[in-house]
Amino acid sequence: MKDLKRLLPWLKGSRTTAFVALIFSSLATICKLAIPFLAGLLIDYYDFEAHIVCRPEDGCMDETGMIAVVLFFFLFLALVFGAIFRHIFDYMKVYIGQNVISKMRKALFKAYMDAPVKEIDSSSKGDLIQRLINDIENVQTGLISGFAALYDGIATIVITILFMLFLNWGLAAVVILLTPISMLVSHFVSKYNSKHFKAQAATNGKLSSFVNETLKNSTSIRTLGISEEKEEEFAVLNEEFRNSSFKATMGASTINPSTRLINALINATLVLLGAFFIINDTKYLSPIPFMVGNLLAFLTYAANYMQPFNEMSDVMNEMSYASSSLERIDKALHMPKDIDKGKKDIEGHIESLKAENLIFGYTKDKLVINNFSLDIKKGQRIALVGPSGCGKTTLINLFMRFYEPEYGKISINGDFAEDIAKESIRNHIGMVLQDTWIFRGSVFENIAYGKKDATLFEVRVAARKAQADSFIERLPQGYDTIISDSSGLSVGEKQLICVARLMLLEPEIVILDEATSNIDVRTEKLLNESFKELLKDRTSIVVAHRLSTIVSSDLIVVLKDGAIIEQGNHETLLKKKGFYYELFNAQFN
Repeated sequence: MKDLKRLLPWLKGSRTTAFVALIFSSLATICKLAIPFLAGLLIDYYDFEAHIVCRPEDGCMDETGMIAVVLFFFLFLALVFGAIFRHIFDYMKVYIGQNVISKMRKALFKAYMDAPVKEIDSSSKGDLIQRLINDIENVQTGLISGFAALYDGIATIVITILFMLFLNWGLAAVVILLTPISMLVSHFVSKYNSKHFKAQAATNGKLSSFVNETLKNSTSIRTLGISEEKEEEFAVLNEEFRNSSFKATMGASTINPSTRLINALINATLVLLGAFFIINDTKYLSPIPFMVGNLLAFLTYAANYMQPFNEMSDVMNEMSYASSSLERIDKALHMPKDIDKGKKDIEGHIESLKAENLIFGYTKDKLVINNFSLDIKKGQRIALVGPSGCGKTTLINLFMRFYEPEYGKISINGDFAEDIAKESIRNHIGMVLQDTWIFRGSVFENIAYGKKDATLFEVRVAARKAQADSFIERLPQGYDTIISDSSGLSVGEKQLICVARLMLLEPEIVILDEATSNIDVRTEKLLNESFKELLKDRTSIVVAHRLSTIVSSDLIVVLKDGAIIEQGNHETLLKKKGFYYELFNAQFN
């Protein structure tokens, strides 16, 4: 019931269709179950000594022949309409299911997009993908189709009971009294297996995440010579998944044999009692004479009555697995949202960007930024340098409000950053990161991604400024060439396209986070010339390991352990012969 309550909101807009589908399911079941009854009547009422058509001298059809024709006619109608109703029901079931999972997948993807960056960073990417793809498919096959099968099974049971009571209420009572034994066994086994399916889903997510991350970084793994260690880690996870899958599969396989054994015993009991009732002509147990044809029909109903329990046990098994998936989806849908309390918009230009006494850590026990303060004026070129892990990229995340400081504040034009809408802040800032982001599409679409109304001329100008125009023109279809992250472009060429994307936007503040680290020295020199023009009269914040790229900065901020240990221009810092001096000499001997 809890799963049904979770699914009901997703059925909004499809509830009428679902109701109609259930009606067709009921009609299909009635037609299917009418067939044994009609067949039993044919056996009991057909007189094998008489012909269906009267003798020629009689000139008419006898009573037995008339009954046979009518029964055959209704039998034919039940077969035809049963097939039609079942087809309509199956179509509507699939239609509703696809609508539900489409809305669910859209909502889950939106939840990912609305979640804070820190929430995505702290989550396993493979597990998030698992919930978006596999878990939602499990909901479709296990819960939506499962509930439809569950209803179909219940309808079959109810209608079968009505037919059995009409044929012989004594035998019907025996079936109804003994069947709960089968249900109890099925329920017990399904409940016991639930924990194994949850464990299987969890280990599947861990295994998918590990494989995804390992394949993504296969080059680094081979370079570092840790392939064997990764194989050992995979073997441990694979064994964990094998064990959980084995327990879940073996547990599921015990349901059918258990219930079928009980059902076989019940069926044998019915044959013996039915024969006794026929021999003793127990008329008080049925409104019609209970004969061989009725017993055969009753046994068919008894089998149909027990079959839904067997099928429902399989359905419950699938629903148990899908329930775990729905729980994981529901948990992801309730991820914290990236709350934006800011109401103000930045009017005009950003004249100043100020950080005061910032303190921040990704975990409570380890600070990354410790009492950082910096006042950036319009048009200044600021460089952040320091060893890896000193907090350079973290500061960028704080300025962009991907993360919020635990203490201290950031202000823009004197206004507290939290009072300004995040979208307004990010509309004034453009970023080029070390990791390139190229999606599958044309070169034109990739460059114009942030500016939907960009013309080909504007894109060409931006690419030319980014020194990307020359290699783009050499591509098979030029700016119409379809590229992707896995295409044949070099890392440097992909980065140039990302830089061209920024050139096109011409933001007020430019952030370059190791933007030239994956580009060769020749291309870097060309880019530096482009950056000079792009950064003219603009505020810029550059994070760089190559100190040659920031020697002309107005202010170089040297970080260590999240705190400023030195600041000044290039010449001033060299004269101090401090930490920056050591870094610079380490690179340039």
